[in-house]
Amino acid sequence: MSTARPPLPDFAGFTTLDREVSLDRLPVRGALPGWLSGTLLRNGPAKFEVGDYRLTHWFNGLAMLHAFSFADGRVKYANKFLRTTAYDLATTKDQLYGKQFGYDPCEQLFGRHFAAYSPNLTDNTNVNVARMAGRYFAFAEQPLANEFDPRTLDTLGEVPFEGQVQGETSTPHPHYDFDRRVLINYTTSMADRAAYQLFYVPDGELVQRPLATVEVGEPCYMHSFAATENYVVLVEFPVVIDAERFRQARNPFLATFEWQPERPARFLVVDKREGRLVATFESEAFFAFHHVNAVETGGDLLVDIAATHHPYETVLGLEPTEDQLDLETYGYQLRRYTLPLARSGGSVGWEPLADAGVEMPRINYRQHNGRAYRYAYGLGHSPRSLRAMNRLLKVDVVAGTHKAWYEKGCFPGEGVFVPRPGATGEDDGVVLSGVLDARSGRSFLLVLDGPSFEELGRAEVPHHIPNDFHGQFFPDLHR
Repeated sequence: MSTARPPLPDFAGFTTLDREVSLDRLPVRGALPGWLSGTLLRNGPAKFEVGDYRLTHWFNGLAMLHAFSFADGRVKYANKFLRTTAYDLATTKDQLYGKQFGYDPCEQLFGRHFAAYSPNLTDNTNVNVARMAGRYFAFAEQPLANEFDPRTLDTLGEVPFEGQVQGETSTPHPHYDFDRRVLINYTTSMADRAAYQLFYVPDGELVQRPLATVEVGEPCYMHSFAATENYVVLVEFPVVIDAERFRQARNPFLATFEWQPERPARFLVVDKREGRLVATFESEAFFAFHHVNAVETGGDLLVDIAATHHPYETVLGLEPTEDQLDLETYGYQLRRYTLPLARSGGSVGWEPLADAGVEMPRINYRQHNGRAYRYAYGLGHSPRSLRAMNRLLKVDVVAGTHKAWYEKGCFPGEGVFVPRPGATGEDDGVVLSGVLDARSGRSFLLVLDGPSFEELGRAEVPHHIPNDFHGQFFPDLHR
């Protein structure tokens, strides 16, 4: 029987938002730059109950899309649930649909709530959004995509890809190669010979074309990867997936994971041009959700990542002990691993990049992904708030310093950098973040000046926005 987990914390960020709105103008405090034009689309969980049962893992919440549209200093806002099979069954029949990420619920409740005809994976794509062939999609860790209308946020349904690559899981963090004009991603296949199947989707097509296959003895859980001009880097953390258990529909993701800290982490380097694995490096065990960047320089491959020694609550659903509740061991630390490409393998170490713990890292992606960079934007903890990210950070990875935005009682979300048209500096632009104000029980969209990291203004939302995951800014999308 699955072990029951405690409910999500009693915190507004983990409470359901049932309200859906479409507002032509949000109240704005301060002044937004006139050049800021386009739409920020965000995705994340917003419903945490199935019937009278409260979900126990953040990642299981039902997906909701949010759209903030900017023009002439004004902000429009809309939000809407993704109308998936998972949503329909949860709201009309009090049933779960497909494999969940976390332990929801224990075996007795599972039998009562689980849809009899559930597939192995849920279609609740609640993590990120992307644009392909001029169309907009919501993603999670399943190898499927739900299309939606970016102007109305209406769900258009699951879209199959031509030549879809085999695999049971994928990542909601694809990379875009601006030179080759392709989107790159991978799946994890748990067939008799487990493998990571890399593929690319050319501009203007909904076709998955094979890039490389990396066979492994046991597959591991990876949430993201890195890409440079010539390489893709898969960092295989020792969170090992039991493939046989994974194929059983009622086992949640977490029930198939095993943290094996005695195993090294592996850096699998794939050459894009040759379509094959060219190097494998090892380091001491660690875990990460998110890569920051990777850079080719002087014969080395620099891999920057938000790492931790202990994948406790967010991955394994476990409680850390008191002596682990410090940023050195429990928090996420920006690290740089240096891979010497003149060798095909060996052990590598790391160096810290910042004087503060950081998660949900973002960069000036269009200009600096896979290239030399200086600034990253992410979430951090104040010294007395290790369980809730309550600071938005701008990190200088060259100097190892940071700037922070903080307001008492407020909890920012992922900071998305938007460059100013015609910008010449890496940080010439603004950073957008959805912030939950626990004091008022409502949220606002924060706009920070890129260079100074000072607040320019905020657009006030008439309700709270539950803790979401990721989003993208589309300067040419107007609603």
